[in-house]
Amino acid sequence: MVVDFHCHSDHSDGTDPVTIVVEKAHEKAISVLSITDHDTLSGQKAAAELSSKMGIAYVKGVEIGCDFHETLDILGYGMISTEDSIEKHLEQIRLKRNLRNTRILYKLRSLGIDITDEELESSFPGESLGRPHIASLIVKKGYADSIEQAFSRFIGREGRAYVEKEKLSIKAAIELILSAEGIPVLAHPLSMTLDRDQTIEMVRTMKSYGLKGIEVFYKTYDMETRNDLLEISKELDLLATGGSDYHGEHKKNLELGVEIPDNFVCSFLESLPTHDSFDDQDL
Repeated sequence: MVVDFHCHSDHSDGTDPVTIVVEKAHEKAISVLSITDHDTLSGQKAAAELSSKMGIAYVKGVEIGCDFHETLDILGYGMISTEDSIEKHLEQIRLKRNLRNTRILYKLRSLGIDITDEELESSFPGESLGRPHIASLIVKKGYADSIEQAFSRFIGREGRAYVEKEKLSIKAAIELILSAEGIPVLAHPLSMTLDRDQTIEMVRTMKSYGLKGIEVFYKTYDMETRNDLLEISKELDLLATGGSDYHGEHKKNLELGVEIPDNFVCSFLESLPTHDSFDDQDL
């Protein structure tokens, strides 16, 4: 079955509006879709409604970056809004992200790169702005030849204007998703840059926090990697999900859609809450 449980719109660091993401999913005959923008649920209702009109099953999604020495992101699926809404917590994460953006821009201006906070906000409609948006402006204004160069010279970890991002702990991110009755899943496990034994131990620890699945069928993983991750998911009794990590122009080599055997898709969908995720309390 062709599905995509991991992709991004311009509500975070993708370049396509929600409508375009859903239309592309329809063109690619994707059966089930989840847009997992960083730290925001702002595009979810529109995505669900348009997907329904196009005959695509939709799963509410989000991606939350965690405090770790390498990249470690937790995907959340099927959350609901409550009195102590997950969206309120995500708003706090975005406020910290915005503060980081301000500090990055201040450093850039000290280097002669004239980009203001107002210019960043007016240039991109999404509410979860981050370094890819800043990199785009650096390139647009001629201070770098490419997004990659903007990161390597200025805003990447070794760049002159780099600012560390304040993130949730892994446990807090998982618990936040669980508090909204969602399903927490480890995104792109290889990004942790751990060996196999370390990966198993780390995933086992996350399972003790409430992790329910790992992203086995990640678009860029080869068959050997997928089979290995599938063995780990079976060993730890975790759901196996997958997605493209599509970002539009920000990751030009990635297209929507990934093939996942039907039984894994069904197991994942059956694990989701059965309530209507888009009631009057939502957004």
